[in-house]
Amino acid sequence: MSSVVYSHEYEMIRESWQRCYAQGFHPTDAVRGQLLSERQVLSLQKDSRPLLEHAIPVFESIFPLYKQAEYIAVLTDRSGTIIHAVSTPEFQGLADTIFMRPGANWLETTMGTNAMGVTLLEKKPILVYGEDHFYRTNHFLACAASPLIGSNGELIGSVNISCRIEQYTPSILPLVTMLADALQNRLLLSDARQEHVLALRHLEKLENEHPTPLLALDNEQRIVRVNRAAERIIGRDCLGKEFRIKEGYVMETISDHSQKQWRSVAIRPRPTSKQKHYVFDDIFGTCPSITSMKNLAVRAASLEMPLLLSGESGTGKELFAQAIHFASARSHQPFIAVNCSAIPEDLVESELFGYERGAFTGAKAEGSIGKFEAAHNGTLFLDEIGDMSLRAQAALLRAVQEKVITPVGSVKSKQVNVRIIAATHKHLPDEIRAKRFREDLYYRLRGIQLTLPPLRKRSDIGALATHLLQRIDGSTSLSLDAISRLHHHSWPGNVRELNSVLMQASFLANGEIIEPVHLQWEQDYAEDSTLSIRQSQRQSLEETEKETILRTLDSTRWNISRAAQLLQVSRNTLYRKLSEYGFRRQ
Repeated sequence: MSSVVYSHEYEMIRESWQRCYAQGFHPTDAVRGQLLSERQVLSLQKDSRPLLEHAIPVFESIFPLYKQAEYIAVLTDRSGTIIHAVSTPEFQGLADTIFMRPGANWLETTMGTNAMGVTLLEKKPILVYGEDHFYRTNHFLACAASPLIGSNGELIGSVNISCRIEQYTPSILPLVTMLADALQNRLLLSDARQEHVLALRHLEKLENEHPTPLLALDNEQRIVRVNRAAERIIGRDCLGKEFRIKEGYVMETISDHSQKQWRSVAIRPRPTSKQKHYVFDDIFGTCPSITSMKNLAVRAASLEMPLLLSGESGTGKELFAQAIHFASARSHQPFIAVNCSAIPEDLVESELFGYERGAFTGAKAEGSIGKFEAAHNGTLFLDEIGDMSLRAQAALLRAVQEKVITPVGSVKSKQVNVRIIAATHKHLPDEIRAKRFREDLYYRLRGIQLTLPPLRKRSDIGALATHLLQRIDGSTSLSLDAISRLHHHSWPGNVRELNSVLMQASFLANGEIIEPVHLQWEQDYAEDSTLSIRQSQRQSLEETEKETILRTLDSTRWNISRAAQLLQVSRNTLYRKLSEYGFRRQ
């Protein structure tokens, strides 16, 4: 290794020599350069025109620096073929004899160890001096090369400067690196300008087609840009006039770092709907399991892939779904939620895809759009997807897969553009194995999967309870004993159950600090029911049974499964008793 080559460069050169030997090359072999025809060179230069337009001025700028020396500067494409060369007259004849001219390929597999070939392979600047070249015929050269990386991070070529070793100076490697940097900066700036032009054209198209009034204002609040929707409100002669209508618009300032140019943009009318929309700020949690899931959800909001939210009932799946929607690019479009478990099997198609007039008995005379069409350009939230029947799943699959729906009673299909967010409390792979859920639908819905942690596995129950209590009743608080009891409960109903328990506790505490006695779980109601039986022994067995059933149903809000569990009877037995005693939910 020559004394002018650094140790890290030596390692690259050593590995290059090993590759050359592995290919059967020998340093004393004759160099067989590969040259393109003149027509092929012209074609290659035409394909590389954007690169050459910036490279030629950069290369010409260094000519005065070396006009007294013998050197050549070359530009290669990513495949190692020289597409441009600038040399002093003294070096030109020599360059032709060693194949250092446009159309020649200088990859390592062609020319052995050399600066251009190594830099294209390693993507690092390198100096190859004298005997570092593999072939002896090139030992008189000192060559420095640096890779060219495009704005997308991909290799696009290399820059190389070569001279005789007698005229080598230490500045050759810094110079070639500077050339590569200058060329990359020009390319990056050019790409940025082109992107800017495209973005403006795209924005103009979107603005004019957008149904929301959009304005751009200068720093004196004069209108400099307007779309058609805004023109219909403030008139076509609005350009140049001061924007005075402040009510009903959201204003956003856009500026550059120097603050020399800025625009205040009227983005959209303020929403008039009073319906609560959940955002990520509404998702409280200090536990790592919930904060990490929240961070993943924020990332998912920026993507268009389908999303599957899994987790037990009450863990906040719909809250996450809404937050993702309102943080996404679709936030100004509809968010439509569908409880899949509540749709009767024979109404699935009409509920999801809509129906034409007269499609079936009882249909609206004018027909109706379905949930997919209602969510067009927005988000469709399919809650409890695991409870859908197989027939409903088959109908859903086509819409999800092809983004096409056909309303019931219609022969015309409609394109729909929706992002699907599905949620389930079931373990869908188990449902697939049990033949209760379609595997193809599962993989269509599970572009991204987020599994929300159950409350019992969260370490921030006390902090969450305090947060929820502030929303329920800001005048009361939890004692340390009460917080301790919250941490020891199993929370089968998760955050939904915690919120319900805190409501009851706040009521019982009546403005005082909430103590453990104020915290009542569902099993407490069962104990009250048992006590009631003992106190009413004078009543008939039938009256006692009626009272117990009603108290248990009321305590569970008529949740049949939970009531049957507390009464220690089967669901069928409880249904039979309800029918026998004529009980109906009020």
